[in-house]
Amino acid sequence: MTKRKKDTSEYELPDIQKNALDNWIALNILPQKISNKNYTSYALKLLFEQTPDGFFITNKQFKEAMIRCDFSPVNKNKLNWDFRVSLKSPELK
Repeated sequence: MTKRKKDTSEYELPDIQKNALDNWIALNILPQKISNKNYTSYALKLLFEQTPDGFFITNKQFKEAMIRCDFSPVNKNKLNWDFRVSLKSPELK
């Protein structure tokens, strides 16, 4: 029998893309105490993709990035997560 390599998700982003996405979130998305239903994970993902340095990502990849950047979803059971995101965030103005 042949040993299999540790499986990684085919949807896992390379480190350079993870860093770019995490940096974009850190620079452009500000936290707040109250959830914001206007900008779900899917809406924020689309905003990122439309930026000059953006690239295609899945909704799941975006949600994982938000968690890495210390944003907690309001309800993990929904397909498109709501986050506590300020409308004063640079990318949302």
